[in-house]
Amino acid sequence: MAVGSSSSSSSARRRMNDEQCEAPHILCYCGLRAILQTSWTESNPGRRFFSCPKYIERGCGFFLWHDPEPSQRSKTIINELMWNNKKLKLEISELKKCASYNGEVDYNDVLDDGNNNYATIQLSDEIS
Repeated sequence: MAVGSSSSSSSARRRMNDEQCEAPHILCYCGLRAILQTSWTESNPGRRFFSCPKYIERGCGFFLWHDPEPSQRSKTIINELMWNNKKLKLEISELKKCASYNGEVDYNDVLDDGNNNYATIQLSDEIS
């Protein structure tokens, strides 16, 4: 699972870097190349914009929308999808905790009978 998430986050980073390279070269008021970011607010979900690269240090305050404003229907659909995704992630997290707590994880174990005879057994930790 870690490999999949690492792979997907690396491809997301690559895609973001590609978008940044393909974006027009826009300079902020500091004279630096503005960076392309994505808004995830309820009123502008997924909408990209340019901002000063020093925005964390309170740069020059440069801001410019890159994408047109989405329709109300698009906003509603994207927000619902984001909410459903968040809800499913929370549910998965809770189910993992529950499965771990209930001991419903199966273990394979190798036992030595003292005569160097090894046997593989299936264990199940069930808490009653």
